Amino acid sequence: MTAELTPPNGVVELDPLQQEGIAAVLDRHLALVEGVSGPGDADIDVLDYRITVHPAGASVVLALDAPSLLAAEDAAASVLDELIGESDVLAGWSVAHSEVRITEDEFNRLAASDEASDVVDELEAAVEEALETSAEPAMDAEQWRARFLGLAPRLRAFGPEAFGGPGEPATLAAGALVHAVRVVTDEVFYDELALAVNNATVADAVGLLVLEELPPCYDHRYDAFFARAFVLASTPVAERLTGTSWTPPRSVAEALALRLFVNEARVALEAAELMSWDDSEAVFEGFAARAFGDLDTGELYEIDLPLAGEVEPETAAQAAKLEAELHSRGLAFDQWFAPRDGNPAQHPYLDSL
Repeated sequence: MTAELTPPNGVVELDPLQQEGIAAVLDRHLALVEGVSGPGDADIDVLDYRITVHPAGASVVLALDAPSLLAAEDAAASVLDELIGESDVLAGWSVAHSEVRITEDEFNRLAASDEASDVVDELEAAVEEALETSAEPAMDAEQWRARFLGLAPRLRAFGPEAFGGPGEPATLAAGALVHAVRVVTDEVFYDELALAVNNATVADAVGLLVLEELPPCYDHRYDAFFARAFVLASTPVAERLTGTSWTPPRSVAEALALRLFVNEARVALEAAELMSWDDSEAVFEGFAARAFGDLDTGELYEIDLPLAGEVEPETAAQAAKLEAELHSRGLAFDQWFAPRDGNPAQHPYLDSL
């Protein structure tokens, strides 16, 4: 089954960064779908999917194991409608139309074959052809280079000297950092949904995308409410990166958000085969020295003892001592969203943390 998804009214064209964000959101939601219930409580399995995002919307191909064409159509509609309804990022999107890529007559003809092995081979080939013909070609290194170079001017708070420039490595790093802001923001939205639906924390959840990269000692404190607060805390960091002047992170949460942006930028550069992980470390070292100020969150990652949730009796005293030490330096969890510069201005939502 193929379906065409259209953006909200008023969206004339999706730019390249928006296309990538929508593709990431669709992919993360569909990856969680294993099947749906069909007529008569029949189980309909989602075998595979492909996503192609273009300026006018998105095309989704679903390979389904269903007892009939009607059941497959209903299952596809159910999956996509639920996906759109549960995602804040896809608010206002709709399913424009859907169609069958392998017709029921073709399926029945294959199923009537005398040789069982031939049936399997032909069906697999037909499914693979339907999926592959709708797949979006992967971007190569030159396309990623062009994208990062195009995004680089948006990082106005830092010049190329912050990345050891001038030169192409510095420009690529700046563009990758702008790209990373969008990716991390989408990933936090996804994680928030997963935590909210399951009423879970990071310590209990599986398959999360980015919140697992926060200091593990507080995994039991990262729930859906925290994820929403973290998005709000990351917003001023992103805005200051694109502004004409830079103010270092005002809170621990802001510093952690900036850390995630930098890490994702380095991942993107390595994945695009534009810069190795070791090379990007040197490029971003100067940036980190300028951007983080005197707020160092590195020691939070060195704690290998849970400081939240049910603490084992034999480690309770050690955990309490560590928590007290962190609190004395303003790094304890209950201090993460409090401004460290004495300026009380912040989003009211953060006051309840």
